[in-house]
Amino acid sequence: MKSKLIVILLLVLTIFVFFTATSGFAQSRDYWLKTQRKGTGFSYEHITIQKLENGNIEYHIDRRAKMDLVGQNPQDMIQVGTYIVDADLRPISLDFHVQFEVKKAHISGEYKDGLLQLAIEDEEGKVIKREIPFEETYFDVVLADVILKRESEKIFTLKIFDPVEVTVSEAQIEITGADRTGVAATVTDLATSKYRIDRQGRIRNIEHVELHMQAYLTDAGDAQNIDYLNTADGYTLTVRSQKTFPNVYNVVKAQVQVKWTDIPFEKFNFEDNRQKMAKQTSSDDEYEVILEFTRPTAPSVEIETPIQDEKFAPFLEETEYIKPNDPSIQQQLSEIRMGELDAKLIVQNILQWIKANIKTDLILETLSGPEVLEKKRGKCSEFAIIFASLARAAGIPTKIALGEVNQGNLWLGHMWNEVWLEGWIAVDPSAGIFVAGPSHLKFIDSPTVMGTQDIRWKLVDNLSIEILDFEEEESETIEEIETGIFNHTYFNKTFSCKISAPDNSWSLNETEKGGVAVVEINSEEKGVEFALVLFAVPQGTSAKVILDGRMNAVSRMVQDFEKHEEGEVEIAGQKAPRAVFQQSRKDESIIFNENCLLIDGTNAYLFAFITVKESFAELRPLFLKILESFEILK
Repeated sequence: MKSKLIVILLLVLTIFVFFTATSGFAQSRDYWLKTQRKGTGFSYEHITIQKLENGNIEYHIDRRAKMDLVGQNPQDMIQVGTYIVDADLRPISLDFHVQFEVKKAHISGEYKDGLLQLAIEDEEGKVIKREIPFEETYFDVVLADVILKRESEKIFTLKIFDPVEVTVSEAQIEITGADRTGVAATVTDLATSKYRIDRQGRIRNIEHVELHMQAYLTDAGDAQNIDYLNTADGYTLTVRSQKTFPNVYNVVKAQVQVKWTDIPFEKFNFEDNRQKMAKQTSSDDEYEVILEFTRPTAPSVEIETPIQDEKFAPFLEETEYIKPNDPSIQQQLSEIRMGELDAKLIVQNILQWIKANIKTDLILETLSGPEVLEKKRGKCSEFAIIFASLARAAGIPTKIALGEVNQGNLWLGHMWNEVWLEGWIAVDPSAGIFVAGPSHLKFIDSPTVMGTQDIRWKLVDNLSIEILDFEEEESETIEEIETGIFNHTYFNKTFSCKISAPDNSWSLNETEKGGVAVVEINSEEKGVEFALVLFAVPQGTSAKVILDGRMNAVSRMVQDFEKHEEGEVEIAGQKAPRAVFQQSRKDESIIFNENCLLIDGTNAYLFAFITVKESFAELRPLFLKILESFEILK
């Protein structure tokens, strides 16, 4: 099989490398393959192959991978499967188990009369039957053997079945070299991989070109020595810009520069209802665009559903992940729309329902619409998939959009949607909003999730984004406010607030972390640390949802996490959710950390109070005193 080892963050699809054998090779083999990126070995495969007495060939594959999605959610992936093929490598049967963070499945099936007849059983024992056309289609495990068998053809295509995603895809194979030691071949589908296969049928090496990964043949000890791959780099299209938006949701106009190499302009679709391409230039294999953002007007005309026009057919269809015809999706839509026919109101209702019911969770697997509905969790791709499933079920044409979302001076790979409402309108179900400015930078849109992935993988470690200029909406902040520290009180003009240290014995400093302003008020004498983090959120964001998400992320990142309390506290005359948790430090001391989150419009204020466990109850009144000093200035 072609190794993809693909993780989508913003969509994460993982497909692994395989070794195979044909009847011309040794009748049994047992070996290991390890994959690494930028020096981190993060996955392995153990492959055993034997020829059966009836002449068929059995492959047993044990694959393990460790990945940490943008440094916040380390996860293990386990895939164990047995495949049976005949002497010509044609499919007979498979029995495959997959275990991700939330998705666990047993996929079994047999080939009969041109169809692969599958039974897909989830962890609760529910079984879904599927039949997939399988003429001239191979199990992914036989790719290396087919390359050896057909090396004289030089260039050919293969239809390959992936049991993890339960899909058939087409790959182009080009033989780039052959001698007595083996064959070199380039395999191209969503991404490009260069194989070296020896005459014993073993894959000696694979270079995953765009992903900057290497897989190599090794021994069991080296293969199993793997660690979590932190994908908070170009792998998840994480890019840092020099300039930042103080509050991106207050920006009404902006110019952003995007640079990359080797991908022609025609592969992209940069434009939507708020983003236009002002300039494009190229030199050799280097490309650059200047994008202009303006705040769009909201759609105003009623559009009755279903929207019936042949040109929208691709954006209403059922696909590998988007399932508008599934009974569970249809039932949920009925409860959401409550008989409503106006497309805009239905879209608003779907966004609100998703925001209230689907939990953000940085999982590596990709879930279908019905699976998201059942699990009630996922990353941005799951939010886009469930939205598309529900909107299409209502007869509203819906696209999948892929690009970047802004967070301070970071841009993160992201997926959202566009819906037809007098034109194509960008909406982000992850945030529950109609996208109105440069918070989202679009690269491509497609009727399908997979239709966005060609661009996604080619941009790995191949992207530069810089904010050139922007204009903010007029602020209601008192004009004489300036950002800075004056007489042990900190003022911030952008976020319209001030906060004070308890007295002169406390230190008060402003720092910047990831383009986000952080105010620190500390007392070494008392052993207390306090921080106020200022950041932007979409209008209408729930402070409780954000704080719960933070607790979930922190629980995965700190040692000995334990939540002790949660409730509310009053800050600046408003109720704000709070949570208290403990963690251990390297010196084995236990600290208590109380977090509170207040949201006012698009301004978010995260308050954190940290001290050792034994002093928390005694010193907490100091925290409340600092909170009492906080004011929102209007």
